[in-house]
Amino acid sequence: MGTSCCHAGHCYTESWRYDDDTPSTLSPHAVMSPQWARMSHLVPHDPEHELEWSIIADSIDEDELRRLRELHSIVEDCDLHPACQRKPLHRQAQTLLRYLRGRDGNVCKAEKMFREMLDWRDRFDVENKVHAWRRELERGRTRRARLCKVYGVEEQMCNDKYGIPVRLFRLSVADTAGLIREFGVEAVLVDSLSKLEWTHEQVRKAMFKHQKLIRGQVQIIDVGDYGEVPDWTGRMWNNLRLGPDIYKVFDGNYPETVRKVFIVRASSLVHKGFMLIQGLLPQRTKRKLKLYGPKAEEWVSELCLELPDTHELPEFLLNDSEHAIRSAKPKGGIVPEGIAGPNQGRFEEEDGTSPVTTCSTPAKLTPTSGKKQIEVTRDFLGSLCQILVAAAAALMLTILRGRFMQDTH
Repeated sequence: MGTSCCHAGHCYTESWRYDDDTPSTLSPHAVMSPQWARMSHLVPHDPEHELEWSIIADSIDEDELRRLRELHSIVEDCDLHPACQRKPLHRQAQTLLRYLRGRDGNVCKAEKMFREMLDWRDRFDVENKVHAWRRELERGRTRRARLCKVYGVEEQMCNDKYGIPVRLFRLSVADTAGLIREFGVEAVLVDSLSKLEWTHEQVRKAMFKHQKLIRGQVQIIDVGDYGEVPDWTGRMWNNLRLGPDIYKVFDGNYPETVRKVFIVRASSLVHKGFMLIQGLLPQRTKRKLKLYGPKAEEWVSELCLELPDTHELPEFLLNDSEHAIRSAKPKGGIVPEGIAGPNQGRFEEEDGTSPVTTCSTPAKLTPTSGKKQIEVTRDFLGSLCQILVAAAAALMLTILRGRFMQDTH
């Protein structure tokens, strides 16, 4: 069942909401904090954000703090930008630090990245679209809202040791092409943006709670080929073919999202593919990215180090039994063509209870497949194709949700 610190199950996490997470009401306490006593002369005079600046100043070295202050002074004119009028992003030390690190400490490049992010948020109307989508999901009266819950592959499992949600992304059962075909690129993008916005809200709240800089969330990416959802190679290829249009939005606007990624249940072919591109990755990326084979014992101890002493993990991340693997959620699956109906399922249906059915039937596992990956005989060309796809998939995973290539630590 894995290590003793883990318990199978599913823990409760607070519901999503979008708000200004800057706890300005805590700022008076900054003058009494140990950080503030040492750092007050090093940070900008900003009474509403004193605590945040003192925490960041105490968490980074003097050279990085100097560059952060320089970036802060350069973007002070963003005060009238519509995105900053909604939320003072240009005054938040932790937010500015993410963009500074997203450009390897280059202040000029960080300024460009930050300003482009503000323009994109205003142009795309991020806050309103995310709010509307969360409300649509909560109401569950549109067909696409209900179908996203059926075929979605992301889940907020439990909280880590800082209280930040740990996110599971089951690439193994994802049908990205089907989701985009049925709901459109924007709906899929906004759903992901909703989760990213929530993640950064929780990272900031944890920073104030623990009064220390926290470098992002823990993510688990399941790439196992279980045979439950057909055409693993084709679906991985679609992730690579269709993903860049969506991932480039994450790449340019949400740096420093993750601090560690566990890629689990990787086959030997995925490992071979990863080895092909490993030399291209900077050392800082390798420290965040962990690739594990098919057995839970390979990752469970290290994963538990990121979690509180008392927590819950899904059973399939703790052991390799057939029951555990079959119980893994979310289920994902092939999205049937036309299931969203007219208008990509955007309109509310009268009673909001139209049935949603799935068409995929899980493949039968062999008696020993709970202990190892299903082995499928492939010819030489098929294996070569798998290796090439796996190599590209591994490289794509390194930028998924976190801008690994531009992190500085």
